[in-house]
Amino acid sequence: MKKIMALAMVIIATMAFTMDITRNRVIGLLGLGYGITEVADLPVNTMGLSVPDINYQFEAKPNDMFKLYLYGELGYFMDKVTVDGEAADAMSGSTLLLGLNPMGKLYLPNSLFAKVALPFEYSSYTSDLSGAEAVPVQGMDAEISFGYDTREIYIHGLTPYDLFEKGIVAYGFYNMGLMYSVDGEDADELPSYAGFYGAYAHYADAMMIKPYLKYKMGMNDKVDENGYFNIGVDFGKDFSEQLNVTANLDFGMTMLPEEDAAGNDAYNELNVQAMAAYYVMPELAIGGGLGMYMDLTTEDANPVYLFMVGAEYTLDLIK
Repeated sequence: MKKIMALAMVIIATMAFTMDITRNRVIGLLGLGYGITEVADLPVNTMGLSVPDINYQFEAKPNDMFKLYLYGELGYFMDKVTVDGEAADAMSGSTLLLGLNPMGKLYLPNSLFAKVALPFEYSSYTSDLSGAEAVPVQGMDAEISFGYDTREIYIHGLTPYDLFEKGIVAYGFYNMGLMYSVDGEDADELPSYAGFYGAYAHYADAMMIKPYLKYKMGMNDKVDENGYFNIGVDFGKDFSEQLNVTANLDFGMTMLPEEDAAGNDAYNELNVQAMAAYYVMPELAIGGGLGMYMDLTTEDANPVYLFMVGAEYTLDLIK
C-alpha cells in the first residue's frame, strides 16, 4: 500500500509541473445518517457517522487527445445498530477507508474514447464486539472501457454545484480483479465482469434530467456468474444562487444463473434518494436529505427509511 501511495504522489507531482491542470480539488464532508426499518417484527435502527470523509479530484491534459485523472478518498466511518432498543455490537463497528483511482482517457475521432482505470481500495474494519481486532481488506482492479461520449460536463447553473451534464454517453467495459486479500489472506479466485453503460443528460435552465442504464455480468463461474442490471434517473436543479436539489431513482436487479433455495432466479430492489444543499458561501454547503430502500423480492421485507444531514467544504487548488 505504501508503494502505491508513493507512486500516486509521484504521478501528481509530475502532472502538476508538466501538464495543463483542469481540476484540482479537495472536498471535505461531514455527515450523519439514520436508518429505520423492521426485521421479524422488531424495530432496527442504524446510525452512521463520517468523521470526516476527504475526497481528492485531480485531472490534467498533456494534449487535446489524452487526459489523466487521479481520484482519492480517505475517510473514517462509524455505524451503530440497535435492535428493539438494545445495542447490537455484532452489527456495529468502525471503518477506516483509503481509495485511489488513477485513470487515463484517450479521445478518438467522432466522439469515441478509450479509458483505462486501476482502482485500489484499502479498508480496516473494527467490530464493536469486545476484544475484536481490526480486519484489513485491500483490493485492486483493472477496468478498460470503450465508447461514445458527446457530453459537456461540470456545468454550472446558479449555485456553485458543478455536476450538471449535457449530452450522451455509451460505452462497454471489462473489469478484472488484480488483487484481493482479507486480513493478509489472498483470495484464490478473483471476479471479472463485462458490461455496458448508457445515459442521456438533458440540461436547460439550471435543471438536469439524466436517465441511465447499466448492465454487467460475471465472467468467472467460480466467483460470480450473476448478472446485474440497473435502470434509473438522476435529477438536479438550482432553485436560487444558494439552493440546489438533487434526486435519484434506481431500480436494480440481480439475475441468478439458476434458482436458489428460496425458488428465486432474480432479486429486485428499489432505491430512492433526494438531497437539498444550501450554500452558505461558494466553498461551504450544508444540507440534508431523505431516502428509501426496498427489497421487492422478499415478501416479508420492510422498507428501510433513511435520513441524512451534513456539510461539505470544497477547496479549489486551481484558484
